Amino acid sequence: MLHMNMAVNRFSSVGMIFCFGLYLVTTLQAQVSQLEAVHVFEIQIGGVVDSIRTEPSGGDSIYVIQGHRGEQRYIARVHGRHGRLLSVDEWGEVAAQRIYEWPGIQVVAHRGGALLGPPENTLPAIEKAIEIGADLIEIDIRQTRDGHLVLMHDETVQRTTNGSGRVADLTLEQILALEIKHDGKGIVRVPTLRDALQTMKGRIDPDLDYKEGDIEGLLNVVRELDMISDCTMHGSWGRCQTISDLEPRMRIRPTIDYPLQVPELARTLRPALINMDWHAVTEEAIRLTHTHGCGAFVNCLERADTALYMELAVEAGADYIQSDRPDLVVEYLKERNLYRLSEKNRSLPATPLQSRQLTYPFR
Repeated sequence: MLHMNMAVNRFSSVGMIFCFGLYLVTTLQAQVSQLEAVHVFEIQIGGVVDSIRTEPSGGDSIYVIQGHRGEQRYIARVHGRHGRLLSVDEWGEVAAQRIYEWPGIQVVAHRGGALLGPPENTLPAIEKAIEIGADLIEIDIRQTRDGHLVLMHDETVQRTTNGSGRVADLTLEQILALEIKHDGKGIVRVPTLRDALQTMKGRIDPDLDYKEGDIEGLLNVVRELDMISDCTMHGSWGRCQTISDLEPRMRIRPTIDYPLQVPELARTLRPALINMDWHAVTEEAIRLTHTHGCGAFVNCLERADTALYMELAVEAGADYIQSDRPDLVVEYLKERNLYRLSEKNRSLPATPLQSRQLTYPFR
């Protein structure tokens, strides 16, 4: 019996050592390599790396990279676990000047914050999302029979209004006559895209989900309001390609279903952001997104719209978190000191993969 117990103990010890070793190997494999960090510098700054070193930071490691573009020298910092670009300093004759600092995780109000109180995709919803401190407002856009653009998620108006029928079969006049269903006081109408963008301009960035209609017509409205640089746009790979061809300044966010789609998507569409519904969110997907020059847009929606899932997204390295309760995301980020860490900064290209600075053949 004694020999049996000793054998069991040895087996348990070996098992524990094996599991711990496997954990260490897995953890080490999950880190961004020096070479990947070099590529982050090359894509974001368009320059050549001269040196790279590692320094510890709060339990993680940070790559400190020195390099140049032409005669201009830069120092960049890249997160060693998920590959996010943290800061860029530009060296002058005497001292360095910070030209970019990661702004913190951006909070996206889904449909204007569908569970904040005001009805989704309405002007009151937009006002509420701004009030609670969201950074972007996602709105759904459809085209009426007579070619106007309005905010509506569904193909039909039944769920959200007192009317019926497909948006594409109704005129703008018919749409504007409808009343939005809601629990509050007063009449709320379906807003036009122009009204929604004018309400947001200079106050919060729009995230456009164009469900159906003429893409050129939507881009014309955004151009007329001089808001191209403020907007991001979601869509299928094909739609994102069309948008990018028509308006290269527009930041697109196509969707992946699994991590290894990231390199393909980065090479073909060269987007600013990569969209991930919850099933596709992994540390690998976010790490690949960063090391391929894109931002990680994570959807914590429906069953994933919980505090735990938000925490997991933050730990994985998300740059954007979309929620129906953006107020809870803001509250959580404030507690973690991850909310609005710096002012909006456009010193670096909005879409690095399409920048003229990126002159070498894309890997």
